[in-house]
Amino acid sequence: MQEKCSCVKEPTGTIPIVRIIDKIDAMFEKDDTQGVKRVLEYWEKEAKALNDTRGLLEILSEEIGLYRKIGEIENGLRAVDEALAILTCQGSCSSVADATIYLNCATTMKAFGKAEEALPYYEKAKETYERLLQKDDYRLAGLNNNYATALCDLKRFDESEKCYEKAIEILREKGGYGELAVSYVNLAHLTYDRAVAEDKECDDRVDELLDKAMECLDDVALTRDGNYAFICSKCASAYEYFGRFLDKEELVRRAEEIYKNNGKQV
Repeated sequence: MQEKCSCVKEPTGTIPIVRIIDKIDAMFEKDDTQGVKRVLEYWEKEAKALNDTRGLLEILSEEIGLYRKIGEIENGLRAVDEALAILTCQGSCSSVADATIYLNCATTMKAFGKAEEALPYYEKAKETYERLLQKDDYRLAGLNNNYATALCDLKRFDESEKCYEKAIEILREKGGYGELAVSYVNLAHLTYDRAVAEDKECDDRVDELLDKAMECLDDVALTRDGNYAFICSKCASAYEYFGRFLDKEELVRRAEEIYKNNGKQV
């Protein structure tokens, strides 16, 4: 990715980032991604007009995640380029906030077919997270989950599996996270991809991992909110891929019911 310095040394104002995040979080609860897009693109322009570099960086990070979610490759990679330019201009990755943006950039690059290019940014995030966070911090689980997907794409299966296992260990010990299901589903995909590469059987292991993911999603302690709905939608495609259509339909039903109750327009 190109990284042209775009730092502004004398900001003249700031955008209301906390209020903006609250607004788009409410929209995500309704799965109103187009509404989120309009809000973010408006405030991106405002941040640039105000020379609010930090605010712009936060908006770009939100856009990066959104464009990844809705599959807008050109917009996503453009936002990644701009965010990386600002981060590079700032110098070292010295805060958890900056590391999270590096991780977001790397994950979107990977999602859009640039796994190899994404690796240095995963490493930047990893170094800072491991230095500044407690070993059981939820954010380390997110890092390991996302890093593992890139390693799997590059057929570095053993390294990928270790990352998934680290994520699962953290999430299981902390409890109450639907993202544990995502870890199991991703590990099922890795198991399958490695078995295909090695011409081995893996059906029993894949089913075991998918069963564990479903057990996690059935946990009554999990809050049935927009995030849970997103996780159900994300996992549903995996159950369809592996031919477990009843599980897929149930997860889609759960997601649709939550979004409907949250006021999604249909």
